Amino acid sequence: MDIEMTKLYVITGFLGAGKTTFLMEFARLLTVEKLAVLVNEFGKEDVDGKLLRELNAVMEEVHSGSIFCACRVEQFSDALSRLLEDSPDIILIETSGLSDPTRIRKLLNEHPKADQIDYRGCWCIADAIRFEKVYSTALVCGKQLDICDAVILNKTDIADDDQTKRTLALIKNHRSDVPVYLTSHGKIQPEWLKSFGGPAIAESKNSVHIKDVSLQSRIVVIRDIFPKDKLMDFLSRIAPASFRIKGFVQLREGVFFVDVVGEDVKLKPWDKEVENPNRLVVLAGRGLPMLSTLKAAGKSYDAFILNIE
Repeated sequence: MDIEMTKLYVITGFLGAGKTTFLMEFARLLTVEKLAVLVNEFGKEDVDGKLLRELNAVMEEVHSGSIFCACRVEQFSDALSRLLEDSPDIILIETSGLSDPTRIRKLLNEHPKADQIDYRGCWCIADAIRFEKVYSTALVCGKQLDICDAVILNKTDIADDDQTKRTLALIKNHRSDVPVYLTSHGKIQPEWLKSFGGPAIAESKNSVHIKDVSLQSRIVVIRDIFPKDKLMDFLSRIAPASFRIKGFVQLREGVFFVDVVGEDVKLKPWDKEVENPNRLVVLAGRGLPMLSTLKAAGKSYDAFILNIE
């Protein structure tokens, strides 16, 4: 009896590039009955999973490390097995922004249910504004480009022409063969899928799997009496020392999704219920003075901060 194979796509890209937004747009484009999603968060807090729960999809999550790291490979394999039990039409995997995904083909080929998986390829989401900076400081950015089948250059609506041109030049210098699609808000065009399903991109025999960026990760627990304007100021103070800050907060003014990428600080109104709010994930890389900046900024708002974990 023939086994119906499940198409599988991987979505990679550095922190804050717009992977979750792209995944939601991609999912809406797919006209399938059974969609499954596997989300990999580096931190302990389930932020992206909460954003994705509005999708009509079965979901699995792997936290506290990269699914490509030896410490999480077994969890990834088990989560993928559980998704495959229901024979979904398509599985979308969103990797941690700090992951080196070059082992994905090997992991899928070695999976106990490999005969059920039709690996279609990997999207790499790049931030047109910040790519130049992160490419020069985070080795995993190059590895994410190495393995992808197409690059989505996101946020081109807010990047200037020079930023976009420099980013395109960097990408093409690294991978002259890869198609690059310019977009904003993670929008995807159906014809872009033509980049997938062709000859496999071989993993280089000389490639070395890179560990995740030397990461600093902290959870900032705040009180619900934190005024919105003061929270914005607190976030603006710590943003320069971080890669990414995210989480849901419940304030007197309402519920908000905290979305900080680099020094771009946003509090977006959220009209759905959230469990365990007011825990903000702060991620930074080697050389950034995150902890000292957190402590210094926290002194000004000590009455509104419960703990820094």
